[in-house]
Amino acid sequence: MTATANATGCTPVGTWTGHVTRSDGDHPTKLVFKAGGNVFITNEQNTTTKGSWWVTGANTFHYKFRGEKVYDENGVYFAYVDFDQDAVQSGPNNFTSSGPSTFFLVDGTNLGTSAITFTMSRV
Repeated sequence: MTATANATGCTPVGTWTGHVTRSDGDHPTKLVFKAGGNVFITNEQNTTTKGSWWVTGANTFHYKFRGEKVYDENGVYFAYVDFDQDAVQSGPNNFTSSGPSTFFLVDGTNLGTSAITFTMSRV
């Protein structure tokens, strides 16, 4: 799908910082939404993963990532995360989103799914 600004003029295109809330607390994150429908997440481990996004309605959009790498405290890649987010943009400079996140070991073992949320502000 092609990402376009919705009728109210709100669009996520740009750079956002904030945090993702998981079962183990809040974690800093950065999202960069591109006009062509690509989105990039940079997590607290400074790993960047490419995903996709699209408009779903007035002031709403969806974004998803597959295979965001997770490293242990020694810097060893041991798992990855797939997640989908339904977002609501409140004005031009803030959005919140929520959705399922599934955690996998490197060998593909599914460790389960939980809900996560993002709280973001435009840079």
